[in-house]
Parts: sequence; structure tokens; C-alpha cells
Amino acid sequence: MPLGVAIEFAYLPLRTQRKEQIVNAPAWLWSDEFDFVGKVGPDDLEEWRMSTQHGLYRPSPMLEAMLQAALADRCKLAVHRVPATFPGFALVVSSRGPNRKRLAEAKPDETIPDNAQKMYEDGKMVPILSSDDPVTHFYETSMVSLAAVLSSWGAPVEDQTGLTGKYDFALTRLSTIGDPSVDWDVAALGLKLKPIKIQTENIVIDHIERPSPN
Repeated sequence: MPLGVAIEFAYLPLRTQRKEQIVNAPAWLWSDEFDFVGKVGPDDLEEWRMSTQHGLYRPSPMLEAMLQAALADRCKLAVHRVPATFPGFALVVSSRGPNRKRLAEAKPDETIPDNAQKMYEDGKMVPILSSDDPVTHFYETSMVSLAAVLSSWGAPVEDQTGLTGKYDFALTRLSTIGDPSVDWDVAALGLKLKPIKIQTENIVIDHIERPSPN
């Protein structure tokens, strides 16, 4: 009989939400760190394994539910949500069109490096391995997946390219200021990031307590 899986992770409460979208947060929420330990029961093991196979940057409903339950139990967290807009970017094709030399259609049965990591939605990537070569390599990657990755590195990004294929390409990091339109050389791919307002929601904290030790 399976025994379940124990999971340990260091977390700042609500760290997965952008700071600007958290209302009424006490100062310690952003400065104090806590170790949470959770356990996946035998009946949920298969769902957990499936949720952890979806790749980088993809939300895990099971993990989110575990965190929410832990925060409600240990921090007595109570919140409500309100509609909001947030500054972000639309990933679009430049006026010259996509650079087909650098944004190449993925080929069937192509060779992908063994160290490539599975990503959100689809595709694989080899992250930057050295500051001397600040390039991330993507394989069999859609523009939806690229937008999700860019969102994880700064402001939210929506795919509005209209490109529906999967591509191989390299993306060079230009800086690390937290603005994807400046940090990444999407222009080399024949793309650009256009500022837009993205519909989202803010989380308003009605009550939260600093958790006590076990």
C-alpha cells in the first residue's frame, strides 16, 4: 500500500501573487519566511504525480489548494477578491513579421538536448547556464508557452501574435531589471512586447496572523 509523499517547501505566504495585487498585507508578510511541510495522501498520489509532470511555470491546482489550506489553518488567513487591471504586455509580431531564420518551425523527430526542461503548456527549454552566455534555448515551443515564461520573469504577458505553430529559437537576456520588454531580446525573433492593461484581480486580506511554531 502506498505510504504517501511528504513535501517540504520554504515559502513566503502569498508570495505566488504579485505584491502589488495584495491589499492590507502586514509588513512581516514580505520579510518573514517559514517552512511548510505537507503530505500527499495515498488516494491523491496519482493526481499529484500528474500535476508535477506539466513542466515549468504551470500552476498546480493541488499545490495551490495545499498552500491555501495551510495558510487558513496556521495563519487564520481570510481574504476576498476584487476585479482589477494590471500593467502588462502583449506579445505581438513586429511590423516586419517574424524572423523565420531565428524563429524556426520545429521539425518532427528533431534532437532536443538531454538537459532541456519541460515547460508550461508545451515545449522545452535549456535555461541560461553561464553569465558569459546569457541565452535561453527553446524547442518545440508555442507562443502561448513563451508568453507564460516571460510572465514568470516580470510583468504579465499575453500572447497576441496569432502564431499557432511550435518553434525552435534562442532568446538572449539583455538585462535583469524585471521588465520583460527590456530584459529579453524578442526583437531578434521578429516579435515585440506592447504595453497593455491586463484584466486580473486583487486579493484583499481580511485577517491574517503570524503562524506559531509547531
